Amino acid sequence: MKQYGSHLLLHGQSHNGFEGHVAFTEFMHCGQPQILGRYCIHFHMAGDVPTSYVRGNAVHDSFARVTTIHGVHFLTVEHNVGFRVKGHNFFVEDGIETHNTIRYNLAISSIQTTRMLQTDTSTASFWITNPTNDFYGNRAAGGDFYGVWYEIKEHPDGPSATMDVCPIGNPLGNVYNNTAHSNKRFGLRIFTLYSRLYPCDEIRNDTNYQNPWEFNPSEESRFYNFTVFKNLEDGVLAEETGHVLIEDFLIAENYRSGI
Repeated sequence: MKQYGSHLLLHGQSHNGFEGHVAFTEFMHCGQPQILGRYCIHFHMAGDVPTSYVRGNAVHDSFARVTTIHGVHFLTVEHNVGFRVKGHNFFVEDGIETHNTIRYNLAISSIQTTRMLQTDTSTASFWITNPTNDFYGNRAAGGDFYGVWYEIKEHPDGPSATMDVCPIGNPLGNVYNNTAHSNKRFGLRIFTLYSRLYPCDEIRNDTNYQNPWEFNPSEESRFYNFTVFKNLEDGVLAEETGHVLIEDFLIAENYRSGI
């Protein structure tokens, strides 16, 4: 089968009243991985969309992502199912995206691919590039690499590129009650996150030798009430993080280590 299917792109300007609802629809054989931006469901560069949603859809046996959140804020993505979809399934793209709600979604058997981004070769059921989004009640099972990957960017890239936004220093949204199990590598990976009062300022100021962190104190990033089991490497992998709290996790039967 050729990997060239349908795609749905929703694009507009929020100040002109843009609003998109994608609900209770089945998608299959969708996505065009060889063409940038041709994903099964794609909200694209629309700014604030608080009345828009992706709700209750089923995306299966497809070639490029379940849902892409790209250059939008305040979007709700809830109660969707992805099954055997290639690439990062629920995909927060540039790192500029904030205040979106991703909740009660299920991703099963996400598939690695060499036909999209380099990171899709280590695909994640949920790929999040800015921490300031709410993420709860989701489940990732049986994927080819990661269940949930917080791949927080130093600065947004792509069409949203700017040096004035620093996701790795942004506050973490509400992140709780998620499950990652039976993935072929890792359940949850948190890579490069040190939230602080002023995200783009230096973490420390050594001219104040008594307390170099006084003028830009860290802020707690709390991941809690996760269930992580039967992943074939680590349950939780955290690296280059600061003031991260991993609380009330149930971790069992991961092949190499729990945390």
